[in-house]
Amino acid sequence: MTEMNEDFEFRVVLIKIQNNLSDADRLQLHFLFGEDIPRRLQSNGSLETTLEVLQTLFDRLKISNKNYNYLVRALEAIQRPDCVERLLSYGKLVPADIIPSIPQETQAEMKPRLPLTKSKNPTPYEILRDLDLDEEDTMYPSKTDSESNSRNLPEPDPIDFSSIDLGPFEDSSNEWTEEYSKSLNLKYHPRAYQIEIVRNAIYNKNTIVCLPTGSGKTFIASLLIKYYYIKYRQNSPNGKFSAFFFVPRKAIRLQQAKAISNVGNLRVQMCQDDQRTDQLIDANDVTVTTPQKFVNSLKNETIRLSQINLMIFDECHNTSGGNPYCEIMKHYLCPSKQERGAEKPMIIGLTATVSAKDSQEKKEPVEKNLISLCSKLDCKNISTVCDSNNLVEIKCEINRPINNQFEHVLKVQYNSYFQEYLNIYENLIKTIKTHLDGHELLDEKDIGSSSFIGQLIILKRNFETKGDMNNIIICDYLLLLTRKYSAFKDLPFEVILRHVSEKIKLYHEAYEQSVPMNNLLNEISKNELDKILQKHKENPTTNSKLETLIHLVKKHAIEKTKGLILVPTTFYAKSICDYLSDQPELKNIVKPTWIVGQNSADHSLTINDQQVKLRQFGEGECNVLIATDIVQEGLDVPTCSYVIRYEFVSDEIGTVQSRGRARAQNSSYYLITELDSTNHKREKNNKFREEEMDTAISKWQTIDKDQFQRAIEVKTKSLINTWEMALSLETQRKNMIQKIGKKDGSICCRKCNRELGELLWLKKRNTIYFINNAEFFNNNDCRLDSTYTNMYEHLLMGQVKCFCGNSLGGFQKFLDRPELGPLCALKCKQVKFKINKQMPFIEFEQWSRNNYFDVEELEEI
Repeated sequence: MTEMNEDFEFRVVLIKIQNNLSDADRLQLHFLFGEDIPRRLQSNGSLETTLEVLQTLFDRLKISNKNYNYLVRALEAIQRPDCVERLLSYGKLVPADIIPSIPQETQAEMKPRLPLTKSKNPTPYEILRDLDLDEEDTMYPSKTDSESNSRNLPEPDPIDFSSIDLGPFEDSSNEWTEEYSKSLNLKYHPRAYQIEIVRNAIYNKNTIVCLPTGSGKTFIASLLIKYYYIKYRQNSPNGKFSAFFFVPRKAIRLQQAKAISNVGNLRVQMCQDDQRTDQLIDANDVTVTTPQKFVNSLKNETIRLSQINLMIFDECHNTSGGNPYCEIMKHYLCPSKQERGAEKPMIIGLTATVSAKDSQEKKEPVEKNLISLCSKLDCKNISTVCDSNNLVEIKCEINRPINNQFEHVLKVQYNSYFQEYLNIYENLIKTIKTHLDGHELLDEKDIGSSSFIGQLIILKRNFETKGDMNNIIICDYLLLLTRKYSAFKDLPFEVILRHVSEKIKLYHEAYEQSVPMNNLLNEISKNELDKILQKHKENPTTNSKLETLIHLVKKHAIEKTKGLILVPTTFYAKSICDYLSDQPELKNIVKPTWIVGQNSADHSLTINDQQVKLRQFGEGECNVLIATDIVQEGLDVPTCSYVIRYEFVSDEIGTVQSRGRARAQNSSYYLITELDSTNHKREKNNKFREEEMDTAISKWQTIDKDQFQRAIEVKTKSLINTWEMALSLETQRKNMIQKIGKKDGSICCRKCNRELGELLWLKKRNTIYFINNAEFFNNNDCRLDSTYTNMYEHLLMGQVKCFCGNSLGGFQKFLDRPELGPLCALKCKQVKFKINKQMPFIEFEQWSRNNYFDVEELEEI
């Protein structure tokens, strides 16, 4: 039975089982699944909803046609032995040749959760009363229960590891045949160049794998994980192997977890937003996570590096500055963070480039960038293709665009109406600016430039410190009008006008009390923006960049190909998608969709939404994907026949990665920007840096390795000294704060200056700063959501707002500390402070930058 047929048959069995269940049965199942499914699905027992629940469990790797113990246990819990029997009967029909890739998450016995009663407009006291739940009523097991359940997971072991010969992994004298791949339960037989890299990496120990985009770096990493796993099992049959695969973006966690599980015989788990890495290490062989999750566990000392056998850094060129990759390596390299005598994990870095992310290091030659990257990851060598036959193979496997990327970099043409409407818009900004104290600081800066917006932000912070509400409002209106100003030259004019109008409307309405300055600026802005919109309706603007974009998309759509358009921001992605959808000449031939990350002020998508859009693109439901750099780095996008970078140029790393998305034969790669613009000049420099990178890699086989390694040792010593100094300063800062101690004072709204509560009410738990004082809730506006979001450690129930409309933070409850009652997790950027209730205000953008007062740490039980 093929993999596809097995999956189909398994889904047929699931449908038959669900048809035999009542709505009440399904509701009980949804309750048991708990945090593994979205909360919105838990309260609906329909067949349609349950099918969506099952698909979620598939997507999160909780069940598969090889691993359905999780579902068996749930069906047993609701006392449906007939359904259990049907599921187990399916298992007898399928050969158990590959063990489950992901272990089931076992559930503790849970009592039915009490409903939260809500009146139409609940008072703070009603909220406090309704949320006073007993500890038994929380819907998650405690950490101890979870760990205990994980240790009780069955240990799958379908192959005799002691009989596996690891010679083909280690030495070219042992041929790696297809039969050998089958004996390892591999779904795919590796190519010759991939086998070369695997052997190099094993020989080099800590190493950086450097290969082009699309060459299978994740597959190579998976093979290395399996090698070290088998080797460990051979030497320590009863030991615990643990590998961590770090990804720079949340969006690629699931993709990489699925890819690693394809090599078989590994328990692979993705660390989700509401989980901690220390909760997964005991039950899994491989944990796929963002590096910050791992850093948090290291800092909280819930994980030690000595527990880890292997760490893989995907897109390891991100190891620069304050990146979490560097934070992990501080614990690895710095003596002050190391465990005495403890064995360190092996390190493998994956990258398609060897350039630096750090702006200072970019000024140095690429060879020095490579030394710096190796020193940060404690690697003495890189692993790249050197065999001449394998170099030919990899060139044949990876297609490159055949056109001139600069052919559409031209002088941009706009019609006369464009400048007329832009002048009206600029005059509106200038009119409002004249009312701002200190406006002369903005006079010599170009409207909408980074220096203009940066100066505005500085002015606003000064006014917030003084509590000058009128000037704060003026700054806010100027920011709303200028943040999208530069987009007028790139996007449809009316799209930006409507967006700004809507943002101003929402800002005005957010003030629940009438404020004269807010009313005045709203009226002025509305009148001028409406005037421009009416003029534009009668005489639209034209933009030759947009015309070029339509021309290229239409040209390739006629050829029935798929294309990727990369743009600088989420606002651009959604706007261009809508624009292409509205073009009559593209109707019926262009089916666009857009994809962005999870965090954006304009537009965002959940991981599930991202997966849906990628599936639509992959299966041909859409043929044009408009995206931010979320797909430039790491995210697996189906083969594209063309890539267009629309006013988006990052660095040479971005250039290599974005062009690598055009993998189809005879593909095309375009840049749309103005001739001699900043983006044009930047891309030309990127091309030069790329040539330097190619030269550095091609020379690797002939360079003096001893000299290279000595240079790394010198750089590593310097790096450790720098990191140790930074760690020492951080320790001094913490000690200083403790000496300063707690202070009397007030917490105030950053927007309207109103006192929200006492500074001594503020507490912290790990990175969450919160208030759980009843008087605080009485003084502010507590708003419950219609549905609650279940996180692992807390239940998010709504928002707490100041009466001016400023959102102060989430209204939530710690599930493992119900005695604390409801609390507000304060947003640092939304509040400011008065020490001893004296002016001026004190404010900072992150809690970690607080150098003014100590905060009580919640004592853990």
